[in-house]
Amino acid sequence: MEYFKLIMALIGVLALVFVLFWLMKKLNSRVYMGSSRNLKVLERVNIGQDKCLLLVSVCGKCMVIGVSQNHTEKLCDVDKTEEEIMGVIENKNGENPSFLDSMKIVMGNMFDKKK
Repeated sequence: MEYFKLIMALIGVLALVFVLFWLMKKLNSRVYMGSSRNLKVLERVNIGQDKCLLLVSVCGKCMVIGVSQNHTEKLCDVDKTEEEIMGVIENKNGENPSFLDSMKIVMGNMFDKKK
């Protein structure tokens, strides 16, 4: 009987740890993709350990930002506004666009400028 109580207590603690981990994961995803009235993170993709690319909208103007552990840098401006980008690459199901679709538009704009 004593071992049964010990095993049940261990299972309860492990279940609590998993529930807290899941809850923190859900809450942190909202923080990363959070937005305010003038600043929105439209897309985020990890490209390595502690490195990511962000497509952000600041007061309606979009830009690509590279973020690493020790450095943050604006990589390029995007000519299109947030509404134009989201409207052009919106999926048929009405879902948010993927980062790959967003980057295709951004990179297309960069190469069009060089010509």
